[in-house]
Amino acid sequence: MDILRFLARRSPRLAKRMYRRIFGDEQWFFAVNAGAPLADFGMNGRTPMARLKVHHAPPGRFWADPIPIVIDGKVWVFFEDYSFASQKAVIACAPVSPDGELGEVVTALECPYHLSYPFVFEHGGELYMLPETWDEHRVDLWRCRRFPDDWTRERTLLEGVGMSDPTLHRQDGKLWLFCTVSEARARANDELHIYIADTLEGGWMPHPANPVVSDRRRARPAGRLFLRDGSLIRPSQDCGGRYGGAVVLNRVDELNERAYRETPVGRIDGSELPGNRGTHTVNYADGLEFLDGRMIVHRRVARA
Repeated sequence: MDILRFLARRSPRLAKRMYRRIFGDEQWFFAVNAGAPLADFGMNGRTPMARLKVHHAPPGRFWADPIPIVIDGKVWVFFEDYSFASQKAVIACAPVSPDGELGEVVTALECPYHLSYPFVFEHGGELYMLPETWDEHRVDLWRCRRFPDDWTRERTLLEGVGMSDPTLHRQDGKLWLFCTVSEARARANDELHIYIADTLEGGWMPHPANPVVSDRRRARPAGRLFLRDGSLIRPSQDCGGRYGGAVVLNRVDELNERAYRETPVGRIDGSELPGNRGTHTVNYADGLEFLDGRMIVHRRVARA
């Protein structure tokens, strides 16, 4: 371990390769909680007591960023399905039973480039998706033509800069798009920006207070905003020590066209799962809580 520490200071990339050769790959997975939400424990400082159904990808892949939605009374989860062989991901989805069991997994959306964080939502009687396409430096809006695997790109909402984990929120008759933005002075996890529009079709304007959060320990989005005990909560990623170390739960104290303020009020670190090394997404649908995590898997197992 002393050698790894030395290399980490001199050559982080070489240290990472050596670490993976010795210990294996980090493989993301997601879990479904059909019991009391971990967010409630995290905000009240109590010991988690969750009934988690853990779902691992087949060998050679990993699953992350679970985002659920209710379609015709049934919960479906959309998620990143990454292939080690192709080194990119597609968006997959599957139905989920009330006790957290996963149905048949199908590919919902595939592009020549990497896709992740499939933010699915309903608007005006239509089903839409805002997947992260950071490498393409734009945010595209996709509309579902036939559920669950036929989607068409409607338009580009924002372009010209790398944007991570675009998360849409509706409030006070406006649309608020949260994302971290990579600029010359900021990396993907450092600064939270908000864009505002009256309609989904266009006219997106940057919030005058951007960046509204400049703290890699709680800037990057980690799922939909949700209500708890009358407060609006924005989940975010704690990337202070390492990427996706935990989810921070932030109470939104002010959100309008002039200002944005939030206060951290809780935390989910995934420690209730033995061997878990962190989490960076939490979402809710119809009484189910979805979160992801990662574990070390021996290379021959992870890439078989």
